[in-house]
Amino acid sequence: MCTNTEITAKNGEHFWGRTMDLALPMFGEDPEHDLGARGMITTIPAGVDIDSQLANWQADYAAMGIGIGGTLILFDGINEHGLAGDLQVLFESTADTLENIQQRQQVPVMNTEFVTYVLTHFKSVKEIRENYQNFAVVDQPTMLNGHSISFPLHYSFVDESGDGVALEPVDNGSFKLYNSVGVVTNSPEYNWHTVNLRNYIALNDLNIKQPKTYKNGVTLNPIEGGTGYRLTGLPGTYTSPDRLVRSANLMDDFEAKDGIAQLYAAFRPVIIPRGMERNTSEDILSDYTRYWSGYDLKQRKVYIQTGRGMAITAKCLNQTATTISFDEVDTGNYIHEI
Repeated sequence: MCTNTEITAKNGEHFWGRTMDLALPMFGEDPEHDLGARGMITTIPAGVDIDSQLANWQADYAAMGIGIGGTLILFDGINEHGLAGDLQVLFESTADTLENIQQRQQVPVMNTEFVTYVLTHFKSVKEIRENYQNFAVVDQPTMLNGHSISFPLHYSFVDESGDGVALEPVDNGSFKLYNSVGVVTNSPEYNWHTVNLRNYIALNDLNIKQPKTYKNGVTLNPIEGGTGYRLTGLPGTYTSPDRLVRSANLMDDFEAKDGIAQLYAAFRPVIIPRGMERNTSEDILSDYTRYWSGYDLKQRKVYIQTGRGMAITAKCLNQTATTISFDEVDTGNYIHEI
């Protein structure tokens, strides 16, 4: 389970972020089950060689994001041109054999490496639209510290202009492209979500203040001054359809200087506490929000808060870096006491 959202400041600057909801530990929460994976901020300079598990490539553009230390897998990130994107689970996703993909004259890609591939190859969503049909996901699992892992994934990307798309490999590994409504979650496929969203287009943020008169002259006033009445029917569970609808609603205009704070506030209704969901009662691991990350697309800057504490780690993309680097994420639980 994951959610991403894009918001726009008064001056047109764009902010984008995501929750990573996962049952696997990422920040030392449970070392016995983390497969040796540690979530870190990864910086990939332009011009470096990317050591792929499929076919190596050279990075055309510098990129930075949240990934697994010691690997070049990015769960989400941003590049030097302000293009940002992420991967999320989509159960309807597909893959195909290397031979079939090559016969179709497409470029095979590993699904866990696709965000890294896009951010190091493309400058804008426009370029993605022009090239996405050239790629297909190969049916090869990812090896991580001797473990074979496989997730069904889809992707979304947004650039500094606010243009955004969702890419879903649902056709034998080939992608379908959808224009984003500014929010992307998980299954079902994105066209189902946009149809479902039509059920909620009447919702708005204006409170009802006026009383209403019923039959026989009975007049009733709104409870609590009508607070939130026109959001009645807004879904409240942590399922992907409900998270998408809940994240697609209105917020106040805001200044760019307040963008990250406003973005974080937008995610509060979809940040999942630990223990809210398990596959079975015997499961030790809980599918919850392992981290929230927010990106200032103009500043090329990431902010990340883990599920372990309240500390936020921030970093700007270093476009002059020459070597790949990995930075630890602060998992502390700092509180300013007065």
